[in-house]
Amino acid sequence: MNSLAWLPLFLLVNFLHQPTTLVGADLIQETCQKTRYPALCVKTLKSNPRSSTADVKGLVHIMLEANLANSKRTSATVSKLLKESGDKALKKCLDVCAEVYDNAANDDFPTAIQSLEKNDLGTAKIHVSNAFDAPGNCRDTFSEVPGAQAPPDLTKLDDYFEQLSITSLIMLNNLG
Repeated sequence: MNSLAWLPLFLLVNFLHQPTTLVGADLIQETCQKTRYPALCVKTLKSNPRSSTADVKGLVHIMLEANLANSKRTSATVSKLLKESGDKALKKCLDVCAEVYDNAANDDFPTAIQSLEKNDLGTAKIHVSNAFDAPGNCRDTFSEVPGAQAPPDLTKLDDYFEQLSITSLIMLNNLG
């Protein structure tokens, strides 16, 4: 029998024995489906060109970087609101918000990223959990100070921050 006749069968057997790994969009979809906010996760990861070639750990890294950037934006917005406010009750609340978001931007997310790079997932999870508490702590302050009401822009930022943070935490938990 002609040896070329066996070539298709040989190729098929070799193809079926190749390890299959998800890459790019498939890995992003699979990873994000395991989170509480899959659409936010997909949108965030796809906005970074590195995600198309990243493994799961790389996707977590990208998500943590997105959290870091968001925490810096939120911290800057809170600082701006604080400078513009003349209301004592509002300033008292915004002081607390500024502190918790500053901690997230300058300690928690940078430490989480460094810990992930060192494969220290426990420390990374602790710091993302700490950062996740920032919006709740900020919101709670407004309910504890009579006459203080959270600005609508801050409420939106709190919600987004919380969603992005929980997405990172779930991704970290799924990593190990």
